[in-house]
Amino acid sequence: MNTLLKENRLEDILDASCREADAETVEAIIEIAARCTDANPDDRPTMQQVLQYLEQEVMSPCPSDFYDESHSDYS
Repeated sequence: MNTLLKENRLEDILDASCREADAETVEAIIEIAARCTDANPDDRPTMQQVLQYLEQEVMSPCPSDFYDESHSDYS
């Protein structure tokens, strides 16, 4: 996937049934996926960072109650 992303071949990454989705949203999600699959584990975001990025860039302005840092054992 990261190779296709570097070559800007989004049409080869995206499922055919999702081709009508908002391009900015799709690009943001693909960017998150690329970061999550980075070859260097130290460069991968935490799940908290992924959720924050999704809330800020994709699902804004509706923050999620799915992750509440105050109730996490992983913070």
